[in-house]
Amino acid sequence: MKQRLYGFSVLAAILAALTLSGPATAAGKQEPFKGRSSGFVTAEGFDPEAGIAYTRVEGKGHATPLGRFTVTGDVAVDVATGIPLGTWTLTTANGDMLFLAMGGHGIDPTHGFGAFIVVGGTGRFQGATGYYEQIITFAVPPGTADVIPYTDVLEGTISSGLHVPHERRNRAGE
Repeated sequence: MKQRLYGFSVLAAILAALTLSGPATAAGKQEPFKGRSSGFVTAEGFDPEAGIAYTRVEGKGHATPLGRFTVTGDVAVDVATGIPLGTWTLTTANGDMLFLAMGGHGIDPTHGFGAFIVVGGTGRFQGATGYYEQIITFAVPPGTADVIPYTDVLEGTISSGLHVPHERRNRAGE
């Protein structure tokens, strides 16, 4: 359990450092990253000693320059502060993946804010960098049900390590 909390603390420190440095340190040509997704947040467990609630996020969406994607995420929420930290993976229709670290905070009982840092990827996103923000809307306040539907809006910038012309992505239906 202490190892899990140590990992949570390390992720928080890395995310804070990356957020403070922001997209200005990102290498490569940045392009707009905008999209939407929807899915479900499922309660996975609670550590009463640490006061951490664990959840799993699963959904689908569409964003430029990804095209259609699936999203999975593992999030730990400090119930005393309401601060979520987690890791997410966006997987495109052709299997390319974008790996993200996130942190956030609540806005009101059914809305939250997330800051996402690109920490890696596969395929055309190998070596990708970037940052985006998310406003999430929950169907009911988190903690009131074991499975909660959500929708979100994403906006930021991204650069991919491998250059794939925008025209080719559009023709591929992504």
